[in-house]
Amino acid sequence: MDVPLLILLFILFALVIASYSIANLDFVAISLLCMFYAATVTGLKNEIAFPEFVGYIEWEAIIIILSMSIITKIAQDSNVLEYVAVKLFKLSRGNRRVFLYLLCFITTLLAAIITDVVVVLILAPVVIRLCHFLKIRSGTYLLGMTICINIGSIITPFSSGENIIISTAFELDTAYFFQYYWIFSFLLLFFTIFLIDKYMLSKEPNIDEDQKRFVLELVDADVMIKNKKMFYFNSIAIIITIALFAILPILYLTAVISALILVLANKGYTKKSMGELLRDIEWEIIFFFISLYVIIGCLLQAGFRDLFINIPFELFNPFLLSLILLILISLISGFVANTPTALIFIPIIGTLIDSFNFPSVPLLFAFIIAINLGGNLIPQGAAADMMTLKVARDSGVENMSYKRLLKSGSIFALIHIGCSLLYLIILTPFTS
Repeated sequence: MDVPLLILLFILFALVIASYSIANLDFVAISLLCMFYAATVTGLKNEIAFPEFVGYIEWEAIIIILSMSIITKIAQDSNVLEYVAVKLFKLSRGNRRVFLYLLCFITTLLAAIITDVVVVLILAPVVIRLCHFLKIRSGTYLLGMTICINIGSIITPFSSGENIIISTAFELDTAYFFQYYWIFSFLLLFFTIFLIDKYMLSKEPNIDEDQKRFVLELVDADVMIKNKKMFYFNSIAIIITIALFAILPILYLTAVISALILVLANKGYTKKSMGELLRDIEWEIIFFFISLYVIIGCLLQAGFRDLFINIPFELFNPFLLSLILLILISLISGFVANTPTALIFIPIIGTLIDSFNFPSVPLLFAFIIAINLGGNLIPQGAAADMMTLKVARDSGVENMSYKRLLKSGSIFALIHIGCSLLYLIILTPFTS
């Protein structure tokens, strides 16, 4: 273990996190600079060529993230999500409680498939407009959406960049998530919506019946569809893609093949080639992930795993260790970007499983739950929360402020972590 090198690499890692968290900084340039500096110093000290560090990049995860970004972009251009939001309102027949349940449920399912920020960007303005027509405030609906979005992130291995990275590292597929996360996720979802309904929505004024009838007659979901043929094709193709994710074990091949088929099928309608779609991809995040992978590789070369080998983890029982990880990672996720937190804990969790023979299921459950749900502790901990605030502020929503989201988000984060603790008590004995 090279202590001076480890200290240098941790400083570089902290600089990357800080650059990502502070506005107006070019986090991509800083991340790449720190990556090359870390690889150069580590390579010179350990006599390692740079191509060896490239091997630490999980290219399968990068391919999935890239492919899902393309699929999300096509869904966005097809107005699929806007159609869903308006259709939900029509199905609810203007009943605010039914609309809240449907909205939160569909938002959660969409967040399990599509990037959470994109879900907010598309659905939130539609919800705000519907509430404006109904002459009611939209803050409670937006709050329900953003809290439930994080629950959606624990339903599938491809729901977020963090889940893709973790699932690739530990070879977790959709069947694994179905087995260990679905029951908990949906119980947590309906409990969360029940609490929002009982303690928030019930205090809002009722919708005027005449106004409700007027809006129901005015709103037409079919107006959202620019090209019916491509709309239905893309909707069916995305549903098939989700089904294939559940059936096929090789996620990256499913993702890339589905994305390429959708690009070719939509070329005649959108006139967008693969090159044009790639220009719309958030390459900043891709290069940010790559930089983190290489820096973590440098840490491993410097003896990062050795920091934990000598700790007497064998004195801990699986439940206690999972509990510590759940609380610790949740707190860190609340104040630090989720991706760096996931990457720094992957080798730690791997060491606990491989070197100390701890059962993987409770550890990975605590890890994935904390990474995804801990972000609600403060709004800055979740990109979807900050985007919801921005959309609400830009639209002049009265009852959706930073203070309200901070208070409600932290309360629900604590409730979710408490529910996760109870589920761990049930889960650990059956998996140890």
